[in-house]
Amino acid sequence: MDYDAIIVGGGPAGLAAAAQLAQAPCRVLLLDRESFGGQVMNVEWIDDYPRPGGRVPGPKLAGELVEEAGKRGVEMELGEVVEVESYSGCKSVTCADGKAYTASVVIVAGGLRPKKLGVPGEDRLQGKGVIHCAFCDAGLYAEQVVAVCGGGDAGIIEAAYLAKHASKVYVIEAQSRLSAVPELQARAKANSKLEIRCGQKVVEILGDEGVTGVQVEELATGRKQRLDVYGVLARVGFEPATDYLESLLPVDDRGRIAVNGELESGMGGVFAAGDIRSGSPRGAAAAVSDGKSAAASAQRFLQTR
Repeated sequence: MDYDAIIVGGGPAGLAAAAQLAQAPCRVLLLDRESFGGQVMNVEWIDDYPRPGGRVPGPKLAGELVEEAGKRGVEMELGEVVEVESYSGCKSVTCADGKAYTASVVIVAGGLRPKKLGVPGEDRLQGKGVIHCAFCDAGLYAEQVVAVCGGGDAGIIEAAYLAKHASKVYVIEAQSRLSAVPELQARAKANSKLEIRCGQKVVEILGDEGVTGVQVEELATGRKQRLDVYGVLARVGFEPATDYLESLLPVDDRGRIAVNGELESGMGGVFAAGDIRSGSPRGAAAAVSDGKSAAASAQRFLQTR
């Protein structure tokens, strides 16, 4: 087999699992579709880490976890996993580019992904103004106008970061009020670069070669208005990245992978850790702990082989 273990997902759970297995030592491959570090890259502060009462910037934590995995010999490759198959004695993981890898165990730690708006223009303008990561892309929108869809914690945090570079940020929230915690709401309302529009939703993203605007509908009246923007970020909720696994592994009613007390799925040798598994308490500290627990269970499985 190519590796002893393959980890799918480069967030805190996947990085922690990969680092622990590599120290065992095991031959470990870590795959992620976009970048290593996960959603914590988009969070200004991670509370209660590394201990209760502690606090660390999200990008700093992500960088430390990536560095630790690299030091321990984890191989890290970018690739979107589209299939996991089980054969006698091994698991096969296939990526969208056609590359396939084999291992004795697989740990699925793909976490949650932002939900799409599901409006015209969104898919067509991916990478052409439809933003995935404010902390990664903010510099591209210096002195430009952008829109953030979603008034929860994630939306407000990323809108505030975009405002450090952009000339103006529209915060568009379908509900009648923001749902972010009071502290974030107060900061948003005090930021002169943020224009908060509640009770509205984006119904279309406009542009040909790049985003040039959004069509916004006022839900109470149905009145529509065009806003000239050059970037759009959606933060309207998250969903587990389990599409490619639903016919292979049992999932709960929210699409999360069902696991037992050892974090093993319904298929022997396949484990799940972090936000993607059923019953996850969420949060960076919980994800790191989950990753280490899944690695310990995977190591016991390997020893029986």
